[in-house]
Amino acid sequence: MVYRTRGNGIMKKYQDIKNFRLIDAPVNRGKTQAEINIGAYFLESEDGQDWYECQSLFSDDTAKIMYDHEGVIWGVVNQPVPQRGNTYAVSMLWPVNMSVAEIDAADCPDDCRGDGTWLYQDGKVVQRGYSPEELRKKAEAEKIRRLSEAESAIAPLARAVKLKIATDEEIKRLEAWELYSVMVNRVDTAS
Repeated sequence: MVYRTRGNGIMKKYQDIKNFRLIDAPVNRGKTQAEINIGAYFLESEDGQDWYECQSLFSDDTAKIMYDHEGVIWGVVNQPVPQRGNTYAVSMLWPVNMSVAEIDAADCPDDCRGDGTWLYQDGKVVQRGYSPEELRKKAEAEKIRRLSEAESAIAPLARAVKLKIATDEEIKRLEAWELYSVMVNRVDTAS
């Protein structure tokens, strides 16, 4: 738990519970028969808090952030959830090997997503910056994705040409996709 001053100058208590991990059973209580019957999973934080029990510590009106040990955000609840009474429901997260924090909803960018492109640092959500090596890997992954897309489009068009049943339009599309594929393949992701 941390205390931060809100925009209105009032100090507020915020939860920041760290490093949940899967455990066989809650330490502070036994499993109920219902939990046994449904094969429930349990998470415990580094300070011994049970995930299901500590959810009540989070405010209903704050954004929830699920982040890894490097602060990379992999889950976020920054809009009210209608199915949960229009609250910012922490129960929407399942933080295996993650930490969960809350911040004022107004301080969480609307476009923040749990896709690895945002960071939780010093109680704030910030756009992630990438190292040159991370950028190279992202570019290489995008190149592979685009080449795969091109090959999927080329294969049936090339078959139609090979079987001499291609229309003029299919031949033009094949040439365009092949040119695109060659140009993408020439992209140097190392620089």
